[in-house]
Amino acid sequence: MPNILYTIIIYPITQILEFVFVFAQKLFRETGLSIICVSGAVSVLCLPLYMVAEKWQEVERNIQKQLAPKIAKIKAAFSGDERYMILSAYYRQNHYHPIYAMRSTFGLLIQIPFFIAAYSYLSHLDALQGASFFFIRDLGKPDALIPIAGGINFLPVLMTLINCTAGAVYTKGLEIKDKVQLYGMSLVFLLLLYNSPSGLVLYWTLNNVFSLVKNIYLKINISNTIKTTIVNVFISLICFLLVLYILFVNQGVLWTRIIAACGFGIIGSLPWLLILIKRIANKIPCRFYSVKEQLAIFLPCVVSLWILTGFFIPSMLVGASSQEFSFIDAYTTPLYFIFNTALQSFGFCLFWMVMLFFLFSEKTKKIFTALCVILVYSALVNAFLFHGNYGIISINLVFSAFVSHNIKETALNLLLLFVLSCILAALFIAGRKKICIFLGTVPALALAIFSTINLISINNEYQELALYYKPEQASVQEIKPIFHLSKTGKNVVVIMLDRGTSVFIPYIFEESPELYEKYSGFIYYPNTVSFAGYTKDGAPPLFGGYEYTPLEINKRDSITITEKHNEALLMMPRIFADSGFDVTVTHPPYAGGYWKSDLRIYDKYPDIKPYITAAVYTDLWLKEHNVNLPSTSVVLKRNILWYSLLRSIPLALRQSIYNDGDWCAPFADRAMRITISAYSVLDYLSKLTDFEPQKENAAVFFVNETSHRDTFLQAPDYIPVLSPTNYGTSPFAKEMAYHTNAAAIKRLADWFDLLKSEGVYDNTKIILVADHGPAMNFITKIGLPFNVDEYNPLLMVKDFYADGIMETNSAFMTNADVPSIALKGIIDNPHNPFTGNEINMESKNKPQYIAIGRIANQSDTQLNLRSERDYYVHENIFKIENWTPANK
Repeated sequence: MPNILYTIIIYPITQILEFVFVFAQKLFRETGLSIICVSGAVSVLCLPLYMVAEKWQEVERNIQKQLAPKIAKIKAAFSGDERYMILSAYYRQNHYHPIYAMRSTFGLLIQIPFFIAAYSYLSHLDALQGASFFFIRDLGKPDALIPIAGGINFLPVLMTLINCTAGAVYTKGLEIKDKVQLYGMSLVFLLLLYNSPSGLVLYWTLNNVFSLVKNIYLKINISNTIKTTIVNVFISLICFLLVLYILFVNQGVLWTRIIAACGFGIIGSLPWLLILIKRIANKIPCRFYSVKEQLAIFLPCVVSLWILTGFFIPSMLVGASSQEFSFIDAYTTPLYFIFNTALQSFGFCLFWMVMLFFLFSEKTKKIFTALCVILVYSALVNAFLFHGNYGIISINLVFSAFVSHNIKETALNLLLLFVLSCILAALFIAGRKKICIFLGTVPALALAIFSTINLISINNEYQELALYYKPEQASVQEIKPIFHLSKTGKNVVVIMLDRGTSVFIPYIFEESPELYEKYSGFIYYPNTVSFAGYTKDGAPPLFGGYEYTPLEINKRDSITITEKHNEALLMMPRIFADSGFDVTVTHPPYAGGYWKSDLRIYDKYPDIKPYITAAVYTDLWLKEHNVNLPSTSVVLKRNILWYSLLRSIPLALRQSIYNDGDWCAPFADRAMRITISAYSVLDYLSKLTDFEPQKENAAVFFVNETSHRDTFLQAPDYIPVLSPTNYGTSPFAKEMAYHTNAAAIKRLADWFDLLKSEGVYDNTKIILVADHGPAMNFITKIGLPFNVDEYNPLLMVKDFYADGIMETNSAFMTNADVPSIALKGIIDNPHNPFTGNEINMESKNKPQYIAIGRIANQSDTQLNLRSERDYYVHENIFKIENWTPANK
């Protein structure tokens, strides 16, 4: 229960603090200034609440002042039950209840959740550790600035003095009990914060400075109009100076500076815009809305926002790959992450919104209600009409493409939102109450229905996964060999590097020339094509040959696509096992049709030993290398809500939320853990390999996703570190995909060194291949309406006893050649054990059908190939004349 209350009440505030802090760090790169920004932002956001609290306190003081003489007489004349009954009657006559006295503490109560949020966030913030600011040596520790008796902390004392001064100004002319209350709280904060990190005390001290200024402002005996003008001019001047500093002095990230400048520009002009809007609004007649009618509009709107950000968008995210979100750390079902997000969103969209609604005046309630209607439909438009094309999103919520938009797209988004806002505002002003209630209710019902359907679907997929997935496979603390190679017989090793990028190979070897020797005997085939741009459709030809290309799969409608996919994965391991080889398979892609591979497809074949390796060695690697990273579940529990927010806001603001994948979080390297989940397998290859196979010959089919990750690594060895300082000398040094591809090539080179030292390199055939190429177009630009690099997979082959410096061969190849290459010299005239057809490369002599883009299933047995989009290619894939549209 305490955790639930914390999530609903405190968590939204901590997220605001965190967003402001991280954004300010990006902008100023100075921790002390970031704390000042957090204090300023919180003070400005709280100002309306303080003003409302001040009004309620003033009302309570006036009532008590009016009632005090009569109450004193009653207390003097009566006692016991008689006094209680007479006082109760007197309160009823004056429409008062003693519980209303709580209104005098509103100012204090408002501070409590903000204090708890600031304390829980800043007191454990790693960014404060070792950071100095002016005379404060370490913001992560008590300041100990006064060198007496081991060091007296000066900031808490200063904070208390400012707090008492602000209290003295505020309570001037008030009763003694009000003064005691404020001075008592000053003492409590001194005791609570005396030994706290100086960064936290600095934050609270600045809050007290703001409170002092506010109290002086309220006590100045001039007209409210002059006061308002002074404040407006001051705000505008400060914002104008900040805009000039950010644009012309600050050297931070450009997009951060632009967004910050626009933000401060809007804040600076906002007071004058509000005055203008107020004057216009006073001239426009607005129909009367009772509080009940306002609630009938307001509540469905905030419920719609809650369902949209807490259930619908998260369920769409998780539902796109339910199994990927299953069995993460200690959490088995993916529904946990959705319900956790819903609870967080409940705090933002319901608890605090409803609290604000009831705190404000009748006039403000009406404005607040109208804004909520506009906010809901703006969020729906952004989420459904401006979804954004950011590529594939990984489990750690990092997009494969940039979160960016052109000016035309952004302008269209803003124009549509403006027109929609005007229409909704006109309906509200015209008093179309039933329409407004309808507009608030329909999204809530629709979103609730679709969210429920999504949740049921997600749970069904999870239940299917739970039938075969073993949670104990998720992590190990001890490495045992799983690859068993022969020193006397033959070894065949097929390594699929997911999204291995062929065009990077020359640059990786040029940057590290020693690789030419390490890859001795290898032939690099740059002119290689894959049949699809995604693993689910690109992997079957790689493992099963030409019978399992997308076009050929559709020719067999007697069995399901999943069965054909499983056949492809099983074909080579089964042939080698039947030929007496010791066979090992790891991480077969989409085995059983599932994202988390269903190893049960190998149950009928006891001579094939399948393993899951992805993420199994992550925790052990992190422990051995003393790297502290947040777990995947921690990242998801925080960032799914921010993902919902990103989908709901205008395009112009999305990068400020996404923050290049950091989601304005203080996590160290957002993608590092997921990269290490694959990288650790390559790094541990020497420990995962022994040379004691159960049979004379061995075959290994090994899948790894290091090259599919997007993380900057430390060059020249391309190893994972939290803050890389050397990005290498390649032209692609600033491309994360290059770093991970280079890492995969180098770690395999280390393994090849081991094989050479153990005398098993020569008697081992090695095929290094990818299912498809990169989503981004790095090199090949020949005028086609798609990215040729995406269909240009890595292919490198070392035959038995091949030697000499690595060579390049420009012969036309496809990744469906792999089975023929693997079986060559092992089995004469090999046949597919499932279809009886001969395995060969003769199909390559005719143009190859390449499925462009994602391929959906047309039915259980057929892929939905689209000839108007797809192409045929033959011979040199880097010449446009060799590509022909499939519908011609």
